[in-house]
Amino acid sequence: MNAAVRYQSRGGNTRAVAKIIAEVLGVEAHSISEQLDGKIDLLVLGGGVYAWNADKELLEYLKHIDKTGIMKIAPFSTTGAMAVAIKRIQEGAAKAEIPITEQSLCLKIRLQGHAALGREGGHLTLEQIGTVREFAESLKEIS
Repeated sequence: MNAAVRYQSRGGNTRAVAKIIAEVLGVEAHSISEQLDGKIDLLVLGGGVYAWNADKELLEYLKHIDKTGIMKIAPFSTTGAMAVAIKRIQEGAAKAEIPITEQSLCLKIRLQGHAALGREGGHLTLEQIGTVREFAESLKEIS
């Protein structure tokens, strides 16, 4: 399986999750500002929730996602409480006619590392790391 991990992150929480997923899948995690190379069997795509919606940068990325090179998308998000970024990724994939995996990860972290509060993100608990690893392992089964 040819996988890629892309993320949008302000405070570091989503980046930290992306790096764990990428490690498990044996690839590198990159910001959504970096182009995808070639055909991708699985794009693991994530973002955070800000002011009750996904970040504008992620929403713009989804508007221009190229369906010709992506076979499937696995969404993930970090959030205080809402799964809206997952929903926006699913909507963007549907508009581009890219299938979505059954697996998704909405890691609820409350105010832990919240950028708007001036906190540094990316410091996940052992339990959160375990949850992310389980999600990534489940993606290995996708063909």
